[in-house]
Amino acid sequence: MLTQRITKRRTKRKNTRKTKKNKVTLESQKNLVLKMLRELKWPKTARPNVLRQSHVMSGKSGYEGFVLGIVTSWAGKGSRSGYRKMLSMKTREPKYKKLFNESKKLMRMKDPKFKFTSIQYNKNHRAARHRDAKNTGISYIVGLGNYTGGELTIFDENEKNPVKHDIKGKFNTFDGSKYPHETCPFRGERYTLVFYSN
Repeated sequence: MLTQRITKRRTKRKNTRKTKKNKVTLESQKNLVLKMLRELKWPKTARPNVLRQSHVMSGKSGYEGFVLGIVTSWAGKGSRSGYRKMLSMKTREPKYKKLFNESKKLMRMKDPKFKFTSIQYNKNHRAARHRDAKNTGISYIVGLGNYTGGELTIFDENEKNPVKHDIKGKFNTFDGSKYPHETCPFRGERYTLVFYSN
């Protein structure tokens, strides 16, 4: 009887240790998403409003990036507005679907009350000053990777009074449709995730 009790206690202690080791934290979830981003073969995206003049002058028409979740798509002349909102094709592909689910989990861990429909993923892109035409309300942004610099600069509505925000491993909220914003120069490997409503 005494031997059984001691064995049970030891087993319970081991299980408790395992649970503590395997506990998912915000940091471990960021690392998981970063690992997935590093392993991904990135598609090119064409978003002329976020390209710098130097980028265009060098003959580049896009950069590595994509959206998962709800997107606004051209529906044709027959529809009322010409556009419709739908789940992006990439979101249905297994490799992207897994990334989308883990990214949503990351956001839920940071701010469970924040509602969003879409996530913009960017790789090593220095965005030109722009406003987000299709975003509604507040967005969250976080920078991941091994880089220096790359702060997010947000201007007031008159494109004045710039304020730099360090987003490396940190979540920052802003209204990208209202306030112009751009990326500061950076060196290294820089990924950004922007959580927003379409």
